[in-house]
Amino acid sequence: MHVALMGGSLRPASLNARLLHHLAGLLEAQGREVSTFVGEALRLPLYEEGLAAPEGAQVLHEALRQAQGLVIVSPEYNSGIPGHLKNAVDWISTMGPSPWQGLPVLLCAASPGAFGGARGLVAWRATLANMGALAYPGAITVPHADQQLDEHGAPTDPRSAASVDKTLGGFLALAARLRPEP
Repeated sequence: MHVALMGGSLRPASLNARLLHHLAGLLEAQGREVSTFVGEALRLPLYEEGLAAPEGAQVLHEALRQAQGLVIVSPEYNSGIPGHLKNAVDWISTMGPSPWQGLPVLLCAASPGAFGGARGLVAWRATLANMGALAYPGAITVPHADQQLDEHGAPTDPRSAASVDKTLGGFLALAARLRPEP
């Protein structure tokens, strides 16, 4: 199974990028093929109708077309979607064929706050539904991530760690049913 991951902030010390890399490692340890898009890979020019899609958007588009599932690890900016991630989604939404239709998506967030970035994931659900993607009902959120993620991005809190395993497993099972490998 091929799983694409995108997210994190553009900051090198991003908690969400750290969580993303941890999730990528878990998937690779299970024998999954993984494509990750974080940091500079998501620094795209602002979307403008009529402009040719930049190379980075084309690479991400192709990865999503090949993926059986997508994991988005998103910071919460004022309870919403960060501009750089929304911009990447907007570029891809204009490219055909659409990779979004029926694509299973797992939403994840890590935050120093008590809600773990959960408020920002609400906006993602509306955006994904509008494009025809299927957001998994559960989500991975890590509250107090500045204290609860180790240097490799793994949650140190046993409850958060168990939630990661359970939610990721459920998502992968659903993605395998919805988009079986060719």
